[in-house]
Amino acid sequence: MSPSNDALNYVFKYLDTNSSRAEIIAITAKLENQKLAIIGLGGTGSYVLDFVAKTPAREIHLFDGDDYFVHNAFRAPGATSIEQFGQNLKKVSYFASIYSNIHKFVIPHPEFLTSTNADQLSGMSFVFICIDDGPAKKALIDCLVATGIPFVDCGIGVEAKDNCIGGLVRVTTGTASKHDHIQQRISFKELSNDDYAQNVQIAELNALNAALAVIKWKKQLGFYHDQEHEHNTLYDLNINKLMNDEAVA
Repeated sequence: MSPSNDALNYVFKYLDTNSSRAEIIAITAKLENQKLAIIGLGGTGSYVLDFVAKTPAREIHLFDGDDYFVHNAFRAPGATSIEQFGQNLKKVSYFASIYSNIHKFVIPHPEFLTSTNADQLSGMSFVFICIDDGPAKKALIDCLVATGIPFVDCGIGVEAKDNCIGGLVRVTTGTASKHDHIQQRISFKELSNDDYAQNVQIAELNALNAALAVIKWKKQLGFYHDQEHEHNTLYDLNINKLMNDEAVA
């Protein structure tokens, strides 16, 4: 029996007329029953949420201990009202309040994930890692690899030079069948204050990083065709080139 639109709409506050209009209900149903985690609700993580909140994923868990500040608004989807900045909101609370307008099961966790509480990822179907903290990232990835939970790690290496902005956008995937490339593709170094200050992030690059990550998640579930099964993708902004490697035959 083919899936009904009523089944898909269980998680939504209103009907998903997009899937029915496009006649892709059966394809969209492949995204059901997914329990997702987004670690880090900065520029990239907030766009990941924007994309996955429009899917029938069963639960979307948000992990971030930071407050929501003015600079966050300039690299996040939507537009924050000036009044909201006076409410001392956590990032996860702010974004959960917005995306709960469309998805019933956006669950905020106002805390940072480390090796001491990584067990909260147990039972997740897929994890999006959108943080810069190298040591924390390594601890979480070690936990995910050990438990066989698939994930994507998002990274942006962009800097201002010669009065222009250039650099790379990266998405690295880890699965139960392939994770031997992780150490070579992801940096786990501890960033200094200078590193954070010089880490340029622009909304469209965050959105691109998130889009590539979400596309990869959907490929894992057969929503999109996947001929290369790449586990690492780089977009070189300087030459406008997308490069795939770490393929699985």
